[in-house]
Amino acid sequence: MDGLVFGLCTLIGLAGTVLSAREAWRQRDRSDYRVARFTRAVAIGICTVGVTLAVPAIEDVIESATGMNNAAKLGAHICAVVWCGSLQLMLVDWSYNHEVLRASLYARVAFAACVLAAMLPLFVGTTDKTVEFTTEFATVPGVTVYLMVYLAYVAITCGEIAFLCTGMTLVARRAGHVWTARGLALSSISALLGVAYAASKGSYLVTHYLGHPWPLRYEEIISPLLAGLAVIALITGLTMAMVGRRLAARVAVSVS
Repeated sequence: MDGLVFGLCTLIGLAGTVLSAREAWRQRDRSDYRVARFTRAVAIGICTVGVTLAVPAIEDVIESATGMNNAAKLGAHICAVVWCGSLQLMLVDWSYNHEVLRASLYARVAFAACVLAAMLPLFVGTTDKTVEFTTEFATVPGVTVYLMVYLAYVAITCGEIAFLCTGMTLVARRAGHVWTARGLALSSISALLGVAYAASKGSYLVTHYLGHPWPLRYEEIISPLLAGLAVIALITGLTMAMVGRRLAARVAVSVS
């Protein structure tokens, strides 16, 4: 399941990265929404790297090359944190006024840095050749705490992303920007899928700690599927919103 889902996500991510990077380069001289254009390209690019590392065959190659167990999983989790943080910065630049923009950006960067600062010592103190950072090893306390820190961040940031995208969808729809509204709506759905992914893995860890876990085989199917759908929907939604903005700009120029 992981190889199929994350392999497909990698292909879609590569296409989205090329399109978003090209758009950011085309509009590099514009002063408005500069942070959003840059962080959108970074978010999709980092997401692509993360899902590539989650492909089992790639994971084996990375661990063989580095000689470090769980190296690919750590890389994928760091990419997920940077991905969610970059999306927050993009949406903050789109949504907030300039008076509070800088403080809002710094707050979210600091939050992501604190999460990484908590995850790395847990990883270093727990990893060895007998441990994998998956729900299968929920009996290892360090793995459970590490994953809960990571999943809590994903849930919180995806919740904010869904909230901001929903608000912007309504604004775009009222303004008549149909494709932008559809793209943002799909992005909101993808963020909710991200929350569901975190809830799926997190609920297994919590119920395992309480002594009544739900079947691991179901979690190992549901969680990758939710993560893959979230990635695909997000990249597709952001691309639709990007194309929608470009179409709206062209229409405005032709009318004038």
